Amino acid sequence: MSSAFDGSFSDFIAQTPAARFTDWLAARAEPYWSEATGHAFTRAIGDGSMPVEAYARYLIEDYTFVTDLASTLGYLVAKAPGMPSKSRLSGFLALLTSEENDYFLRSFEALGVSPETYETAAQGPVTRAFATLLLTTSGEGSYAEGLACLLCAEWCYLTWGLREAQKPRPQAFYLAEWIDLHAVTGFEGFVGWIREEMDAIGSKLTPAEQDRIALLFRRMSALEVAFFDAAWTGEAPTLAEAFQRT
Repeated sequence: MSSAFDGSFSDFIAQTPAARFTDWLAARAEPYWSEATGHAFTRAIGDGSMPVEAYARYLIEDYTFVTDLASTLGYLVAKAPGMPSKSRLSGFLALLTSEENDYFLRSFEALGVSPETYETAAQGPVTRAFATLLLTTSGEGSYAEGLACLLCAEWCYLTWGLREAQKPRPQAFYLAEWIDLHAVTGFEGFVGWIREEMDAIGSKLTPAEQDRIALLFRRMSALEVAFFDAAWTGEAPTLAEAFQRT
């Protein structure tokens, strides 16, 4: 497991001149970043060994989060510095509220989760903390702060999605399609754009602002790990446990 890089962005560039600002964010977020992208839960999606109960828990929690993610994107659309950025963010928002929502409904039916269950489910503590961090940074923070948190969430899923897409396709459609959604060219292009946007903005921030962005990215990475842990084991870690190394 990789260890965290504790230095500044300028220190990171001095050591690795070809590195990007987003590379530094990932390095500062270790070991959480590697734990999230390589979590046993994500690997079980790819190899088809996912227990039905664990995946049902996961999808219910993720479904409660979709509205908050849509709101996050709305805040970022409003704060984006120009029309090209607004267009990319709003395009992803449209996709989120159409294709992905249809996936949830079909998957719940296949998993035997009733509408009464997923429509009335309350967010667990980890999901609530995850959503709150996204909403707070995008709604009350700067564009860069909100973008950094969005980047962590989407880049994590692209990373494991591309990895699992290289393996034989799992038989359960809800596993196979979840990989597809996060390994498709369009999603890869969107995450690539967020990285480019974050690279351009982040490299121009003050050292104090860069450190703030790095802390947010690290906290998001820790919550990604806790989110997968809760679905995998059925026991939600406390937020103190999730943040014990941040």
